[in-house]
Amino acid sequence: MEQFMSLIIFSLPGLITYFWLQMFGINPVVKHTTTEMVGLTALLWAPTTLFTVLVYDGLFLLLNLIFRALKVNLSFLNLDLILSLKDLTYLSNNLLFLFYYLILSLIFSFTVAYIWSKYLYIRVLEIINKVRIQRKIIKLSEDPTVWESFFYRLEEQKEAQLIVEIYKIDNPVEKICGPVIRMSRPFETEKSLIIDTSKGWDIAHAFYNYEITRSYVDTKSGLIINELNPKKTSLKIIT
Repeated sequence: MEQFMSLIIFSLPGLITYFWLQMFGINPVVKHTTTEMVGLTALLWAPTTLFTVLVYDGLFLLLNLIFRALKVNLSFLNLDLILSLKDLTYLSNNLLFLFYYLILSLIFSFTVAYIWSKYLYIRVLEIINKVRIQRKIIKLSEDPTVWESFFYRLEEQKEAQLIVEIYKIDNPVEKICGPVIRMSRPFETEKSLIIDTSKGWDIAHAFYNYEITRSYVDTKSGLIINELNPKKTSLKIIT
């Protein structure tokens, strides 16, 4: 039970923060070793727990003043200020504290991840890219994966639909063509697409030869996904 409480107190805030960072598209989905995961959890645990403890102590002092004004003894709650890790470990046996700790950790893990994703990540990336340029190395992209660069930058293009053709590099004859209905989210390990093939896009593309604006190439599986622009065509004469 003590190990379970320690896991909640000292690991869960960092894990939740890491989850939010993946949701915000900062970290790619990769398999970390146990040592790497412990290090990441510890780094993310520190700012999340700092905010959690500060707010908890502030609320505790406020409640203490209110209860004193009402002449009510606060000792029945069995709560106290958190001034050290020993205090945090001791209070972890209190279910009321544990409940508020989890709620506050959830809120501030989101806050820490939001601040890093919205403001700090770009600044740190700019510094890293300046160093890379000085070392004559290509700059890093804001997107952690090529999948996100290709499929999750559609808002900038203001496209109503993403029309694609898909085929294997060793078999370009057999193609699937149509608009993308759904695609895998960034934190899913397996990348998949749902294509609407019911409207004859393959026949239209074979006839009009739509312009290919971008291509996504999976070098591991040999899969090629071409983004098509239906507004630009070079008409083919099929014999």
